[in-house]
Amino acid sequence: NNCDKVVITCLPEYYRWNQWIFLELFKKGLVYQGKALSNWCPSCQTVLANENVIDGKCWRCDSTVIQKQVPQWFIKITAYAQRLIWPEKPLVDWPSSVREGQNNWIGSSEGAEVEFKIKNTNLKIKVFTTRVDTLFGVTALVLAPEHWLVGQIQNSKFKSENEKLREINNYVNQAKRKQEEERLREAKEKTGVDTGIKAIHPLTGEEIPIWIADYVLGWYGDGAVMLVPAHDERDYQFAKKFNLPIKKVIVPSQKLKVENNSEKPFTEYGILINSGEFNGLTSKEAIEKITKKLGKLGLGKRKVVYHLRDWSISRQRYWGTPVPIIYCRQCFNNEYKNLKGKKLKEGVDYVVIDQENYLVHLVPEKDLPVRLPYDVDFTPKGKPPLATNEKWLKVTCPKCGKEAIRDPQTLDTFFDSSWYWFRYVSPDYEKGPFDKDLVAKLTPVDIYFGGAEHTLGHTLYARFFTKFFHDLGLVDYEEFALKRVQHGIVLGPDGNKMSKSKGNVINPQEQVKEYGADAVRMYLCFMMPYEGTGPWSDETIAGVYRFLGRVWRMYQKYKIQNSDLKIKEDKKLVGKLQKTIIKVTKDIERIKLNTAIASMMEFLNEWEKAVGGSKKQEESLSEVFSTEDFAFAQNQEAWPLGVENAKRFLQILSPFAPFLTEEIWREVFEEKKSIHLSAWPKVDKEVIDEEVVIPVQVNGKLRATIKIQNSKLKSQNEIEKEALKQEKVKKYLEGKKYRVVYVEGKVVNFVVYE
Repeated sequence: NNCDKVVITCLPEYYRWNQWIFLELFKKGLVYQGKALSNWCPSCQTVLANENVIDGKCWRCDSTVIQKQVPQWFIKITAYAQRLIWPEKPLVDWPSSVREGQNNWIGSSEGAEVEFKIKNTNLKIKVFTTRVDTLFGVTALVLAPEHWLVGQIQNSKFKSENEKLREINNYVNQAKRKQEEERLREAKEKTGVDTGIKAIHPLTGEEIPIWIADYVLGWYGDGAVMLVPAHDERDYQFAKKFNLPIKKVIVPSQKLKVENNSEKPFTEYGILINSGEFNGLTSKEAIEKITKKLGKLGLGKRKVVYHLRDWSISRQRYWGTPVPIIYCRQCFNNEYKNLKGKKLKEGVDYVVIDQENYLVHLVPEKDLPVRLPYDVDFTPKGKPPLATNEKWLKVTCPKCGKEAIRDPQTLDTFFDSSWYWFRYVSPDYEKGPFDKDLVAKLTPVDIYFGGAEHTLGHTLYARFFTKFFHDLGLVDYEEFALKRVQHGIVLGPDGNKMSKSKGNVINPQEQVKEYGADAVRMYLCFMMPYEGTGPWSDETIAGVYRFLGRVWRMYQKYKIQNSDLKIKEDKKLVGKLQKTIIKVTKDIERIKLNTAIASMMEFLNEWEKAVGGSKKQEESLSEVFSTEDFAFAQNQEAWPLGVENAKRFLQILSPFAPFLTEEIWREVFEEKKSIHLSAWPKVDKEVIDEEVVIPVQVNGKLRATIKIQNSKLKSQNEIEKEALKQEKVKKYLEGKKYRVVYVEGKVVNFVVYE
């Protein structure tokens, strides 16, 4: 029991273990530094979040925001992509919408990586394609503006005329001002620029032009696509606009009724033509054989590409865990001299800072945590706030002992939220991020609640962390939660999402002040299914408040000092209570909270009828908890529900109205131990089944009535059997043929044939 403990992720006691996890990821080759496009304000010299870009301008200074490659740390989550894909029948209970959403986001694509040599150089452009059968139809290569070759062209690594270079620079600079969503949105209207550079087709040796277009995204594959206009709609539109050749290499098989001479691109599988030695093969056969051929030539290989990108985990801001990395220029110079043919990998072994090379060192575990400095300048200066504290930034190199520098970035807070529940188990544990033995006893999480907005972020990252912990031997399972339940959204009273600008925000503190915490809590459970979305209703919460008032008044009759209270339990009412206990128990397990409350409201109605009380729906809210005018039948000979059963109803109500039920439990029944520590009520005896009277007709005329238990109403055989026992029915049916018409729970009619 560690209820008196707390876990605070912004304190060194927690983020020390963030840093430990980062180092373990690095050691396993799952962390590297790369560059990613970010919103960049040239005036403020800082990275901006999407919400701080308004109509393409910086929220602070109104300057035009551009897309800039910014150094960042990445977790190679793609290395776990296949393991993160949900199987068709998982061992845990997660909603299909979450599983399908994550699988689509991961987006596995099987294909081939093809290498195109750049004319008159030793350089190659790698292109991923799922349709290598169309390789002979390639008439151009199209690069994303972020492609490495574009940078080399801009830096004059290739001979380009000044006018052409200006055209390329203008196009690329324009593209960098656009966010990815904008580029995808504008993809229907194709734009692009010819670089003037040629690539060599890997199988035909033909020269093909290299273009730049912003509809190609830098993160997919390697940021380059092969243009096959005869067999791809997007490529066809691009070729038509810029008058590029269209070469048909796939025709329909005989089974497909598609015009071979149609101008529209044929995008299905078919039979190869104009493809040299592969003519006549089906697309599937050609994919296999062309991939093998490329492999033999050293110009291609099989590859699986995922829509999922590596996870950017560092931020150029103050708030977060300091990245536990040290950079040393002296060590790089020493290492470089002693390489002896080895190659250092940028982003892993070394980084480039202000055009200087620095060797990467991990902060020794004994020096954790690397604490956030307090004395920093938050004014945007083109560098992270931590870099403004020179005393913190400069550090002794753990290897050579010379002056080195710290990494000034911080880890994104998604890092904190990807494993916090493990720390909950042992908040003060100092030998690791958590106590393995306790975690083995208390996890996985039984039910993990949250919103649909976390499908592609938090829950995916949490699943990755759990699988990584499994690989480290810290846990013996790979899914952190046995069940996932998505919550809905409470809208404003006008049916729109709550927003200050719309003036439709419901302040929970004001609602608690007016109705009390129990009524607000219970209303949120009752207003709609847990996963639903619906508007706030003042009328409905007032109804819940009145319901609680009726409960409170009902229990005043049970006060211990009222020794005159006589009990004669109503079997029908006790049976109703038993059914209510069963339903509430099952509904809580299924998170059907609204129907659980509805069943308790239904029971209270029956209880009030049994005691001759009145709901008094018309009273003002200020009178709800007043007993003065509550019309209890003063001459009631006996109370229909005993003390123990009255307590049982209170217990099933307690999760929904914890304060009211606790007060009644203590004040009315004088219990010393909290209701919330009492045992949940069970239905030990057979539930009393209510009987229903069913009219029995012969040819539409009433001949008898039968009493049937409510649980048997769905069984027509049971109804017929009971009806045929009645003498008044049998005498009309003896020796005759008939058919039976049964309206469930209403009537049974024997129709005699003439």
